[in-house]
Amino acid sequence: MKKLNTFKLPFLLIASVMLLVGCTEPHILERISLATLIGYDLTGEDELTTTAVMRQINPDLESKTLIQSTTSSTSKGGRKKIELATSKEITTGQLRVVLFGEELAKYGLDYRLRTIMMSSEISNAIYLAMVEGDLKSFLESDYKDIPNLGQHIFQLIEHNIEQQNAVSSTVHEISRDDFSRVASYALPILKKEKDDIKISGIALFHKGKIVGTLSAKDAFYIQMVRDNSDNGTMELNLPITTLGDHSLSSSKYLSVALDSIRSKRRITVVDQTLPEFNLTIHLDCRLYEIISNVNIDEAEIIQKLEKEINKKLESEIKRVIQYSQEVNSDIFRFGEYYEAQVRNANMDVEKWSEMYPEMKVNVTVKAKILRDGVFQ
Repeated sequence: MKKLNTFKLPFLLIASVMLLVGCTEPHILERISLATLIGYDLTGEDELTTTAVMRQINPDLESKTLIQSTTSSTSKGGRKKIELATSKEITTGQLRVVLFGEELAKYGLDYRLRTIMMSSEISNAIYLAMVEGDLKSFLESDYKDIPNLGQHIFQLIEHNIEQQNAVSSTVHEISRDDFSRVASYALPILKKEKDDIKISGIALFHKGKIVGTLSAKDAFYIQMVRDNSDNGTMELNLPITTLGDHSLSSSKYLSVALDSIRSKRRITVVDQTLPEFNLTIHLDCRLYEIISNVNIDEAEIIQKLEKEINKKLESEIKRVIQYSQEVNSDIFRFGEYYEAQVRNANMDVEKWSEMYPEMKVNVTVKAKILRDGVFQ
């Protein structure tokens, strides 16, 4: 076999690059609208309101946000109508978030999720979330300090997921739970508050419909049950008698802040019939802040704190799990643990829906304070 002439190699590389570039469809920035966010809501029987937040760039490279909304029977039809109202081609390469209105969440998201999952234009990494109230008015409100609404909402969701203050809800993750025979999914809830936007809670779904909500602060408890966590933070109110310190008796609670939280959880089936699970969470953390006059350097004091932290976390995790059972939304994937550990379980959504509300979970938290932080 002849060796390739080294003088010809650079020319072949250049030719290959030119060929690849020639196959790419060109997009001139000032001639396109970059869709950064799309929202869907139900406005009537079989009528869907589609609202698109788009970023447009003029020849001087100045950017502005444009919001277009229309009503149709399908999301594809809605996009066509939005195209008719804009002079620029709409592209979804910069799409970061898809939002669902509260009415659509009550009606059911299954069909919309399937449409998103099948679209080759939509990345599996974009975030899904629900909006409290009317979606159209939420997006069309005047947010004085938010110049790029789509990017702001994306960063808001991403930041809080990284800080473990919100449940992660990419298309990939929601698709996984949606296609599971036994699991349910959860979405962050967004809410307009004056001139700003915040994450107000967590929406729990069953068979594609919203069945309940939890507070935003419960996201960390959900995370500890669903997966191992790393570098989390939380604030807890412990009994004022925890340390025997009555100098701050005017307060009802002993407030402590924990950070650098690393947790590992284990879930095992101990009774196949009920069913019953043992959930054990090992948690290492730093005591970042505590409002107390007691000397925290003493080992006995640290042990008392760890004991009360364990009791508090066990109570909160049990509360969240029990609520999910009341609304029959297995966002923790206990059904999948049951299938994996019980031979010939032959589980399906109907069978697990009957078993899940009767399920029993024994929660054990083993917290360890590794080092202390700031005291007041």
